[in-house]
Amino acid sequence: MRIRDPFRLNDWGIVPFLGVVLGVQLLLWLTLVLEENGAGIPLLRQVVGFVYLTWVPGIVLLRILRVHKVGGIETLLFSVGLSVATVMFVGFAINTIYPMLDLLKPISEGPLLITLTVFVFAGAVIAYFVDRDYNQPEYITIGETFGWPVFLFALLPFLAIFGTWLVNNYRVNTLLFVLLAAIAIIPVLVAFRRIVPERFYPFVIWTVALALLLHASLISNHIWGWDINQEFYISNLVVQNAAWDFSIYSNINAMLSIVMLAPIYSILCNIDIVWIFKIVYPVLFSFAAPGIYMIARRQSYDRVAFYGSFFFITFFVFFTEMLQVARQEVAELFLVLIALLIINKDLNKIKKYIILIVFSFSLAVSHYGLSYLFMVTIGLAWVILVVSELGSLNRIRDRFSPLFDWKKRGYGPNFRPRHAGERAITLDFVLLFFIFALGWYMFISSSSALNSITELALQFSNNMVSGFLDPETTQGLSIIVTTATTPLHQVGKYIQVIAQFFIFFGILSLLLKPQKMDLGGEYFAIDREYFSVSLVNFALAAAGVVLPFFSSALNTTRLYQITLIFLTPFFVIGVLEAFRFLRRALRRTDVDLSGETATRAIAAFLCIFVLFNTGFIYSALGDEPTSIALDDRIDYPRFDAQEIAGAQWLHAVGNRTINSDVPRAVMLEGFVGTLARKMPADPAAVRKNSYVYLGTYNVLSKKLSLVQANAASQVRAYYDIGPYTVRRGVIYDNGGSRIYE
Repeated sequence: MRIRDPFRLNDWGIVPFLGVVLGVQLLLWLTLVLEENGAGIPLLRQVVGFVYLTWVPGIVLLRILRVHKVGGIETLLFSVGLSVATVMFVGFAINTIYPMLDLLKPISEGPLLITLTVFVFAGAVIAYFVDRDYNQPEYITIGETFGWPVFLFALLPFLAIFGTWLVNNYRVNTLLFVLLAAIAIIPVLVAFRRIVPERFYPFVIWTVALALLLHASLISNHIWGWDINQEFYISNLVVQNAAWDFSIYSNINAMLSIVMLAPIYSILCNIDIVWIFKIVYPVLFSFAAPGIYMIARRQSYDRVAFYGSFFFITFFVFFTEMLQVARQEVAELFLVLIALLIINKDLNKIKKYIILIVFSFSLAVSHYGLSYLFMVTIGLAWVILVVSELGSLNRIRDRFSPLFDWKKRGYGPNFRPRHAGERAITLDFVLLFFIFALGWYMFISSSSALNSITELALQFSNNMVSGFLDPETTQGLSIIVTTATTPLHQVGKYIQVIAQFFIFFGILSLLLKPQKMDLGGEYFAIDREYFSVSLVNFALAAAGVVLPFFSSALNTTRLYQITLIFLTPFFVIGVLEAFRFLRRALRRTDVDLSGETATRAIAAFLCIFVLFNTGFIYSALGDEPTSIALDDRIDYPRFDAQEIAGAQWLHAVGNRTINSDVPRAVMLEGFVGTLARKMPADPAAVRKNSYVYLGTYNVLSKKLSLVQANAASQVRAYYDIGPYTVRRGVIYDNGGSRIYE
């Protein structure tokens, strides 16, 4: 049975296109009417609201731009990106304009729903007039599209959901162990092509990514992690006030990904902010995974794309640290979409630039740290491209050619001159992004984000010479040279280093080979702009290891994960090229070093990589745990119902400074904002006229978890509770949290 491809709705005729779009719009209104009359259907508003906000505005904009025939996955990803951007910027416009019209609560259900409805309806009318004659729908065969792999791999996110429910309610982690073991086996299944057909690779990558994100995000019934508690507080302020105060001095308050996106999803979907961060944001972020796959697939072949994207999503930062920085989840989605646009040569130049500018501006208002890195990336990439277009790099290659005998060996770097008009990364684009981003950071939130980068630049310049290659000031180098806490963790570190070596080898191979490479009979060519951006990202990753205070400003592991957005294909290329090099060097026929052997070696490595990165191996062998999903012994900003109840009680009755150890203070920031204070190491420094808050871990262990700063690094230290609570009386105790006055 053949049906129209729903993922390519923009290629349908205008009448069925408008029927679907306006149908979703009417369905959203219907769910609200039903709820108002007490006849609401459970989860209907949440599902319809999510689909509406995440897809409808974007698909309408694609139709207005007359974007067609870009493929089902790209169409879906561009629709999601444009929809998220629309929600943020429409929210910003509402918050700015409506108070001038005496509508003092613009970020509330009525104004939001009416404005977005008008936006979608007006867009539908425009789409009708500019693109009503287009009607070239693609068709899919249900039997081929929804084969057994779809149903099998679709179970993974549901295993994650049910597994976390068992952990939260019964402290049973068996199902999560089964889930992670199943994910570890997937690369091996892909190594044998007939087991998982290549057409299902993008879906497999997406389901694995979503399962990994949900298996961690759904732990606890409250948000967990570090920065996300501040994001929770800022987002809640907007919801409570029904307006955004952009004058509040805070880097986070300058980000529309927090002050607009989360509140609007919360209000229109009728979902608490907690669950917006625990479910909606991870689902949005999961779309980055097929984006990474398509970036590699457009330049290589299926298995390189699969293994590269699988490597990216199974690196632990993807499903642990990223869940704690909601604004970066949104920003990385836009960065992936920008990379996908850069290598897209099918889109009309004007259409491509319009979408590129929208995504770039959205990146700027989503995460300031990533925006600054993007400034550096596109600026240096533009320089590399300009130099290559002058032919200078080819002349350098020719000068060194006799030394390396490149011509005789048949390979060498090839920097083909290309007309600047064919590039996405132009001087106009670079300057436009710089002006918009810096202008936004200058005028929003009292220049907080701009002041932060200025202070970092001063710190960096003052320590450039004295702190170079110093582990005390260079967080990345400190991680490398510091011995792991256990031998098994040391093995885990070696696995990360091996992966980084192959990335380096892959980059080097591309520098020393023509653009078109042959790996085991399958050819691929890395886009020149993409390779330039990748070189800059490799340099940024290296800078995190050698330059003082560079990586610690963002966190070394997060910096490395950002660079992996561009570097993941080079991990696979590095392994394949290493096998090819060994095959040439050894010239042995009794050792199989073919491309198939290399592919299976990658699969085996990724299997081990998953077991270490998810913490499976540590928890299974009783080693020091790393996963809060598999082991609740970890002292981490993860909170139970009693701790939340204590924080809510303080929020309701307290109006003084609240002292707590580091993990608990982070949680308190989500409820009381600036009243929360991290406990000083010296008990005498704790203010007398203040509260002392203890969480479950503190009550049971009688210890406080404090942080000792060491230049660019931080070390956790534990102190007895006694000196901090002496001469104080208990004013609240529910068994899991205790408050002293």
